Amino acid sequence: MEITIQKARSLFKQEETLLLLFIVLITAISPIFSPEFFTSYNASNLLRQISYPAIVSIGMLLTVLIGGIDLSVGSIMQAVSLASIMLVQQNMSTGMIVIIVLALGMFFGLMNGLLITYGKLQPFIVTLGTKVIIDGTTLYMTKGKGISGDASDSFLEIGGGYLGEIPYPVIIMLVLYIIGFIILNKTVFGRQVYSVGSNRIAAHNSGIHVNRVQLIVYVLSGLFAAIAGLLIASRTGAYQPMSGNSGATGMELSAIAAVVVGGASLSGGKGSIWGAFLGALLSGLLFNLLVFLDMNPYIQQFILGLIILGAVIFSASKNNK
Repeated sequence: MEITIQKARSLFKQEETLLLLFIVLITAISPIFSPEFFTSYNASNLLRQISYPAIVSIGMLLTVLIGGIDLSVGSIMQAVSLASIMLVQQNMSTGMIVIIVLALGMFFGLMNGLLITYGKLQPFIVTLGTKVIIDGTTLYMTKGKGISGDASDSFLEIGGGYLGEIPYPVIIMLVLYIIGFIILNKTVFGRQVYSVGSNRIAAHNSGIHVNRVQLIVYVLSGLFAAIAGLLIASRTGAYQPMSGNSGATGMELSAIAAVVVGGASLSGGKGSIWGAFLGALLSGLLFNLLVFLDMNPYIQQFILGLIILGAVIFSASKNNK
């Protein structure tokens, strides 16, 4: 099994190199369509927009690595964003808001994990059901309208602050990816995640507590979605029903696209943290280019679907060789 994992990692180094070439190509041609591409404003805004799906992609990668999926991440972001503003309205301290909403995200992840692990239900069905329940609840509570509160400067600083010219969400994203790299490549838990996804039965027979690994993975997925939701809410101090690549609704598609474009296999056991990051970066650059081309937002979603389909076909062709 260790040999299989090493081969998988070797393969993804090649795919990451290919992604880097695409990223360089998109970066090189973008100024042709708009001289504003290399402005500090566009660079800052682009990196901020990429940070949300990139953070969610860490949790999505973990679920995909064990052979699962999490379709509820966008809805968890919505719920966390709403909860954050509701707590702001109650004049709660920023520290307490952060603790409560991150715990809320982990709770949703725990519910997904329990149903999948001990209920023996399919991840696709469970997380789709969770998504619909959360969406329905948030719509009922808000009647589909946005809400706002008198947010403190410390709360707004989380998602809207800067360290020099770099937005805080970008810094948080980079820190989380470093942590994700350490977890997957330098810890026993990381090796267990790869092993469970490669061969669940063999992992169990080798002494790995498969159920515990799976449960932790879904809790972490909920946590990463909650972090992204908190960042979006704290950027403006308001809750809005969000959609598209930069919003919460549809974020699961952006995260899946980043993961599969980054080389992860939906069958589990194959993928890398930097592949997911490069996938999110490439997707963000493509959408940024489409905005400069004044592309219809619905066409952007069509292209996102093509990206996912193309990445899955490419992955399948590599696995069949």
